[in-house]
Amino acid sequence: EPAAARVFAKHAVVAVERHAVEAGAAALRDGGNAVDSAVATAFALAVTHPEAGNLGGGGFLVAHLAEAGRVVTIDFREKAPAAATERMYLDDRGRPLREHRMGPRAAGVPGTVRGLGLAHAKYG
Repeated sequence: EPAAARVFAKHAVVAVERHAVEAGAAALRDGGNAVDSAVATAFALAVTHPEAGNLGGGGFLVAHLAEAGRVVTIDFREKAPAAATERMYLDDRGRPLREHRMGPRAAGVPGTVRGLGLAHAKYG
């Protein structure tokens, strides 16, 4: 549901779902920084709007650390399983097999929880 437009003097939290916005705003009200707010918002989205944020996927975080005067990034995209090979989804003629998009062989190892935890630990 759309939120009413508001004027912000200090910070703003934006997400597709109102409860996730409130979680991020609460993190800021409780003394957290923008990374704390982003992590809270992301975890809330995993529950309230999994299409926008989920624990079984991955992502990126880009943050400007004003006090340090630098930008940091964390890449926590999902990864292929350790036993994966370059050709495991191709037939003998190099064409994609059905399993390249469906079934257990098509799953990646999620990075969301680890990445958000790392962001919170290092920069939150």
